[in-house]
Parts: sequence; structure tokens; C-alpha cells
Amino acid sequence: MAVASVAGVVGLGPGAVAAEAAVVEGDPLPLVPLRVPKQDQGVWQQPDSKIQWMRDNKLALFIHWGVYSAAAQGEWYEFNSKVQPSAYRSQWAGSFASQSAHYDPAAWAQLATQLGAAQVVLTTRHHEGFALWPSGHPNAWTAGDTPFPAGTDFVKGYVNAVRAAGLRVGLYYSPIDWRYPGYYDVTGATPPSPALTSDCVLPNSPYPWNYEGTNPAGFDYHENARTLKNEVYQSVKELVTDYGAIDDIWWDGGWLAQQGTDAAGSFFWEPGQYRDPNNGWQVDAAYGETEAGTGRPLGLAGLVRRHQPNAVANSRSGWVGDYDLEEGSYVTSGPIKSGRLVQKAFSLGGAWGYNGSNSSMSFSSALAVLVNAFVRDMCVIVNVGPDATGAVPSAQAAVIQQLGGFMSANHEAVYSTRGGPWNPVDGQYGFTFANRTVYAHLLAGYNGGNSFTTPSLGDAKVTAVYGVVSKNALSFSTSGGNSVTVTGIDRTRYPDDTIVAIVLDRTVVPTDLALNRTVTADSQQTAQGNPASNAVDGDTSTRWCATDGDTGHWLQVDLGSVHSLTGVRIAWEQLGNAYAFRIDGSSDGSSWSTLSDQTRNTTPAQVQALTFTGQARYVRVTVTGGVNSNVYASIRSLEVYDRAFLDPSLVGGDLALGKPASSSSNENSSLAAANAFDGNPATRWSSQFSDPQWLQVDLGSSQWISRVILNWEFSHATAYQIQISNDAANWTTLYSTTSGNGGVENISGLGGSGRYVRMLGTARATQWSYSLYSMQVFSS
Repeated sequence: MAVASVAGVVGLGPGAVAAEAAVVEGDPLPLVPLRVPKQDQGVWQQPDSKIQWMRDNKLALFIHWGVYSAAAQGEWYEFNSKVQPSAYRSQWAGSFASQSAHYDPAAWAQLATQLGAAQVVLTTRHHEGFALWPSGHPNAWTAGDTPFPAGTDFVKGYVNAVRAAGLRVGLYYSPIDWRYPGYYDVTGATPPSPALTSDCVLPNSPYPWNYEGTNPAGFDYHENARTLKNEVYQSVKELVTDYGAIDDIWWDGGWLAQQGTDAAGSFFWEPGQYRDPNNGWQVDAAYGETEAGTGRPLGLAGLVRRHQPNAVANSRSGWVGDYDLEEGSYVTSGPIKSGRLVQKAFSLGGAWGYNGSNSSMSFSSALAVLVNAFVRDMCVIVNVGPDATGAVPSAQAAVIQQLGGFMSANHEAVYSTRGGPWNPVDGQYGFTFANRTVYAHLLAGYNGGNSFTTPSLGDAKVTAVYGVVSKNALSFSTSGGNSVTVTGIDRTRYPDDTIVAIVLDRTVVPTDLALNRTVTADSQQTAQGNPASNAVDGDTSTRWCATDGDTGHWLQVDLGSVHSLTGVRIAWEQLGNAYAFRIDGSSDGSSWSTLSDQTRNTTPAQVQALTFTGQARYVRVTVTGGVNSNVYASIRSLEVYDRAFLDPSLVGGDLALGKPASSSSNENSSLAAANAFDGNPATRWSSQFSDPQWLQVDLGSSQWISRVILNWEFSHATAYQIQISNDAANWTTLYSTTSGNGGVENISGLGGSGRYVRMLGTARATQWSYSLYSMQVFSS
């Protein structure tokens, strides 16, 4: 049978003293947060297996090219200058037609290869409404029209060239079209309802700026908007059926009247699986499509999925999308983007389209955008704006080639890696990892000189350290908290991102013991495609489901042999349902012991990570509650671990960060108590040179305390206590030691509630002070 030790809640009364808790020298290595596909408007996001190429490839080239390239004032020139659509077409279509005859899409593909990108995305139609292919809608403005030579199809040439270069094909499409006044008033309501922003109206008028007739009050904006929608559906149908397999549909502009959000405009565009037969803007049968078998009219995502089932799409159509976007040339900050894929989109030029200048962001600035995205588990699309001949400005091409040189020299630390396992420190450093190697990215602002100290490596040991570019071995030594200090780093080759490879004796991420193991269940919806094996296939888009809503259904995995377990992570089918359950373990499949009792669980989290200790070969999850006729026992993913782990997406933040602090004394006014809670690793609190001394933080309200991390300066405590209180007068001791080692002391396994937390030092390790760079407090 299994022998289990279950972590429980410890309740301590005033004045009680806990037994000395175990000090874990540093955090365990984090798991990669799960991405669970969502359903929106009848369409499920693609599973991880269909977006993995974006995660692995990391980089794409974006090309903004259209009639605006001839105007050479950026892609928003028509709107910004309020050039009437007919005048814009008359003035620039001929110029673009003559110059574009020289375009060479093979040169774009070559530039993407030089960048190190695996994908290219072309703007097939931007907001000006010009389609780079000969669309069949009668109102379309396209490359099939005069004055373009007969047979002109820029999209076809692009697709062929990109595929010939072995790259993935992306098509940008904007439903916005400035040729349609109805876009600004889809309902046809009398102005000022809707109230347009001042830059979207005619001078001294409430009507749309792009209306060209003599009677704006009598114009049928509603029908004009319906014609616009018809063209959109015809365009999308052509793009997803006429050019072979498409890898990425890059939507732009689901918002209406250039106001609100993309999602807010979805009632009009109908971007989900189906269109509503009662929608006020019906798409004519000639331009839309219906679902085979049901005859239901397909929405935009339904249309794409019917013809391009493997394509991914972003979130800019009003549908949730398979990946999110962060647009802009600013450097991304903050933590890792957990549980989703985010693409950073930015342009090297001052505009996205050609603006007549040979200017570009610097290599240093562009590289900062790239690497700060990579360490946050993001991918990147870099935009260039070719002129009307298709030639990319030389300054932008030069930066592309420099970026490609960096990607080539550091390929192992970027491609097929994940951001993490730890959060980056803004402006200082961040991490990527793969298999057994962590890559530390030392950024331009890193102030640690030629040495670097890692966070805790958990249960792993370092076997080698080397510079990624030079491949030269680097010296390293282990320090407190099982962190490692690397010295002798050469930061001259790429000072904006010097990358150091730290090789471990085991995988960076703990291995899921249950993956693809033999699994059984007391009931399973085999006919519906929800067998027990789905729970351990590593795919969160599949699931095991019981055959009814009764309690007592169980799922069991055979790990193959007995393991010393540390816990499990479960992804339930539904978000927002509080499943009650119990996890049992067995060595023989016959005698069972409880590993974790969650039969009173009230947490509606979809993903839950539970830690415990026990010996078992078989692990069983029994659902004891939270099910009914509408909610069945159903698990998307069951992971089992035998190494210490945490899921950073489920762990609460530092409760003490920025909170009011006090102390028994300060060495001087610059070494005040607040320094230990300001989040700045360069500041510290230091006491007077005597015993005892204390440092205290006010959390603002009573909080559950399970972990405290102390980051000592050289002057540390050998004997101290961690205490909590609700009134700052009566204290409960959660932890006590007489053998403090200094460095980073991560004190876990605590259990108690309090508003105030303090470190009470009773014996110093030196003749000097008690000195802390930081004191962090966590509830989990």
C-alpha cells in the first residue's frame, strides 16, 4: 500500500510555538503553466500541437505593402489626410500599378530567411480597401482592375515565393474599408447617434469623413455596411480556398467606426462559427458559405476552419483567437505571459507602411524588443514597409540582417525554447530554457558586471556553464538557496543580450510521470471521444469524461513502478466549477492510502497543483462532489511528479511588497525598514549592532502565511524567529532556528494567519548588524 504524508492546515493560538519548520534552500523549479483551449462564439482555440510551431520558430517577418506604398506617407495616409476614396484611387493606383510590376516576393522570402524567421505575413488588404489579388466581389478594388496588367495576383506570387523558400505562409486581412461610409454607421442611425470621434467626420458635420455624395443625411449607411460585409466574406472565402494551405490568418480591425474593441464589433462582422439568420446585416448566399450537412451559414472563423483547419488566427477579428497580440515598438515588461501564446508585433520604420524615408529603429532597440519578448515566452513578428516597387528600405534591411546574425549566433538559446522558468527582472535579465539547459539573458541594463547569480535551482545541480556565442566554459560556484554564481562572463560580443548556458543534471522542468502511461477509469465516454487515455496524453484540448453526473467516478494511472511522489497537477474540463475530490495512492493497485483529501474543496479553479509526499505506483483521482446532470467528472490533464515543483501561474505574489514596514532600529536613515520591501535588490535594511532586533511588515489585513523568504546581506542572523500577529502586540511564532546560514533562506511549510509578520533576530553571525536585502511573504 502507499505510505502518505499529507500537508494539512495548522492552527496556532496566541503565544503558541511551532516546531521548527523545514528550510528549503530556494524554490523548486517551476512547471510550465498549462494553456487550456477556450471556446468562443462556437469555435475552440487550436490545441497546443497546432500552435507549437509558433512557439518554436519564435520569429516572423511582417510586410505592409499596398497602394499606400506609392503615396509614401504611411499606411494611414488616406485617413490622416482625409483624402476622399475616389481621389485617393485616382491619384495613386496608377503609380502603384506601374511601380509594383517590379516587385520580387522572392527577395522578401530571402530577407525573412536572413532574419532567421520561419514565417512571413503579407497585408493582402489594408484599411484603404485595395486587395492584392483579383477578388470576385463586384464592388471590390483589386489587383485585377485597370490599370494593373491582366492576370496580376500579388498574393499568388507571394505565396509561391514564400513556400519555395520553405517558409510558412501568413495572410493579413483587414475588414475595415475606408471606401465605405457605412463602416462608420453600420446601424444607419441618424447622427449624432452614433457619435463619431472628431477625426472621423466631415468638416463641421456629424457624417463620416469618407462620404462623397451630396446628401449625407439621405444615404443608406445600413445597406452600405451590408455591402461592405458581403465583400469581407467573399474576400476571406477566396483567401482560404485559392492559395493552398495557409498557416496564419492575421486579422486587423474588428472594431467599428475606429472605436471600442474588436469584440464589441463582433455583432456586425459575426466572426465566430456561425452567422445569425436574424442578424440585421445578412450576407448574400453568393458571398458566404453554409456548413455541409446542416446548412447553417458560417461566420468568419467557421469559414476559415472549414478550409484551413490547421491555420492559427489572432484575436483581432472579435473572436478570441488562437493567440494574443501586443502591438508596439516599446519593450515588454513584467512577468512571463502564462497560459497563452502572445505575439509581439512591431515595425522597424516610423510607420508600418512605407513613409518615403530610409530610416529604421537601431539594432540595439530592435534587439531589446525581441529578447524581452522571448524571455516572457512570447513570439515576435517584425515589420518592414517596402516601397511601391517592393524594395525594403536599406536601413530596415540592414537591421533585419543584424537581428538575423544575433539569432544565428544564439540559436540554441532562442529557437525551440520556452520563456522562463523564472520571471525576468525588468531591464536586467531574463531566461529561456530547453531540456536540461537554462539560458540566462543578461540585458543592456544588467549591472552585475561579469558575474551572475541564478535563482534557486531546486533539486538540480549544475554540470557545466558556457557562453552561448563563444562556447567557452565559465567558472561557477554554488551559493545559498542552491543558486549558482557564474563568473568571467564576456559581454562584449552582444552587450544588449549576453547569453550564458547553465546545464543541469536533470531536466529544467520536472517530468510528468503519468504522461502516456496506462490509465483506467470506472466509466468513460469512449463513443463520444472522451476515453481515460485523454487525461494523460499531454493535450489539454482532449479529456476523460465519466458517463453520467454521479459522484464516485474515478480515474487511475499506472506509473509503471513505485515512485516517491511530490504531488499532482490537474486540469479539469471546466473553468468555474468546484470539483470535490480525493487523490489516493497504491503500490499494488489493491490497498490504497489517501495522498490528498480535497473532498471539501470549494476552489473553482480549472487548474490545481497539489503537493504531498507518498510512495505509490498507482495514483487515483476520485470525484466526490461538484457534479450533477450538467457537470460530469471530467479531467483534461492529470500530471504526477516525483520532484519538488510549483506552478508559477497558480502561486500568489509577495504579500509584503510595498507594504508599511517598521523595525526596532536602523543603522542609519538610508538603511531603513522599507528598503526590505521595496522590490529593489540593491537596497537593504540594516539594524544597530546589538541583540535582539526585529523587522516588521503590515500586510494591511489578516492573511494566511505559508512561506517567508529572507535574502540576507553578509551580516545575517544565526538565531531568529518568524512571527505573526493580528494586533502587533501578541505574537505567534511560526518558525524558529539557531542555525541560520544567511544568503537566501526560503522558509516553507508554515501555517497561520496574521496581519503583521516580523523577523525577530536573537543572535548575529557577525559583530555587525542584522541586514536584509528583502523579506518576502507568501500565502502559498
